[in-house]
Amino acid sequence: MSETVGMLCALGSAMSWSVTSLMVSALTPGIGSFTINAARTTLTAAIVIGWMLLAGGLDTVLTLSMGSLALLAVSIVLAIPIGDTIFFESAQRLGLGRAMTISMSYPVLAASLAALLLGERLSGPIVVGGLLTLAGLGLIVMARVEPPGEPRPWRGVVEALLAALAWGVSVVALRVPLDEIDPVSAQAIRLPVGAVMLWVTPWALRGVPALLRGGWPLFVRLLALAALTAVSSVMYGASVKYAGVAVASVLSSTAPLFAVPLGIVFLNERLPALALLGAVVTVAGIVVLRL
Repeated sequence: MSETVGMLCALGSAMSWSVTSLMVSALTPGIGSFTINAARTTLTAAIVIGWMLLAGGLDTVLTLSMGSLALLAVSIVLAIPIGDTIFFESAQRLGLGRAMTISMSYPVLAASLAALLLGERLSGPIVVGGLLTLAGLGLIVMARVEPPGEPRPWRGVVEALLAALAWGVSVVALRVPLDEIDPVSAQAIRLPVGAVMLWVTPWALRGVPALLRGGWPLFVRLLALAALTAVSSVMYGASVKYAGVAVASVLSSTAPLFAVPLGIVFLNERLPALALLGAVVTVAGIVVLRL
């Protein structure tokens, strides 16, 4: 029963992440992905901590061991200041659907590290699914989406792959502390650390004037974005806790199923047939990983 709950949470997290990415892509121009990510993380941290205070659950945080606390810090630094920000940059260069499909290769790394470090079983379907996922990524990378004669956006591809690497290591670091605390408490620690890490960078501070000029309309949109992020992050933590690293990372990687149509409908993105085929093969690999 608990594994089923974890699987449902992973799928819910995938859908939420797709909508979150769509909203960030719409807000980033003129402000910058670092600043939007910092504001998003700060408001999300405030929502989660406020909920913890109302529920009286902060006592759980005080019982956490130093080792688990350190792993939580590592996981959030890799996930939000590094992984999320690099991903949002790649989405600006490649488009939401293409960037998300490439970055969602992180279950291959996460499953391998979980087998090596946490003792999770690396089965045949995981190996076959990983190869299918990589094949799909190859098709997506080869697809030309820019006009003939213009350079390929290799920087965006590299950024999406770096985001996948950061997320893969992050989810493995997150698994151990979740044996001691619940997912909401974990996020109450991770999110403030991530917010501070983002705000101390010059790239986040650079977009503050544009952020302030947005006024209340922008603040309301950021608040809605933060609320969605809070739900998504807690569901993701729950999926890792109850379903395990391999299953949680694989099912949460179905985000391209939602991101591709969202990008086409709301951002007017157009993917060539080869890229669409690559997305299908990648998702097929993700499905095989779960068998």
